[in-house]
Amino acid sequence: MRHISKLAEPNVLSTNKANWLTEYKADKTNGTKKYRYRHSDIKGQLKDETGFKCIYCESKIGHNTPGDVEHIIPSSKNEDMHFEWENLTIACTECNRRKNAYYEQGEEFLNPYSDNDLEDLIEHFGPIVNWRNGHVRAEITVKILELNKPTRVQLILRKIEKIEDTNTLIERFIAEQNPTLKQIHKLQLEQMTLVDAEFSGMVKSLISQKGIL
Repeated sequence: MRHISKLAEPNVLSTNKANWLTEYKADKTNGTKKYRYRHSDIKGQLKDETGFKCIYCESKIGHNTPGDVEHIIPSSKNEDMHFEWENLTIACTECNRRKNAYYEQGEEFLNPYSDNDLEDLIEHFGPIVNWRNGHVRAEITVKILELNKPTRVQLILRKIEKIEDTNTLIERFIAEQNPTLKQIHKLQLEQMTLVDAEFSGMVKSLISQKGIL
């Protein structure tokens, strides 16, 4: 997980969300009224701000699973947040399904938007994510999403591929004698640690453990 910033609220949402909420509350069984947050402008802006990644497992949307518009606070816990921009983000289907309607104030999931120390609360052991000892919210997040279990087979396989690619590039960087090529390899490694890069939290940790960058 990486700390990210919220982009500007799309006009279609700011203009319509009050009416959308009223209509949704009046007829919650109506799929058209319920899922208006799936509007292409809204979902597109969410994808841009998250780097087309799940905010929880960092898999690129379309690789692990398609992306879902995720309610940070589930509508079942606070229906007034159903169309609030600050409450909307992107999660992969697998993480969204596991989170389901979980939300307990004070024991909520880690929030990549508001938890400034988030990256210090998560530890990476190869493709497995763990929590910093003693941090309850980090432990809850990891355990409910099963980021530390082999049940996330496709996710783990994708992350192993990324680890192999990273290690190969690290070895080339260390062994390279040509200054120009060495700089190119360094830039490639730096790009893999950018917030919008897939599994960049894991890659950043791996490169740091190697004493590079």
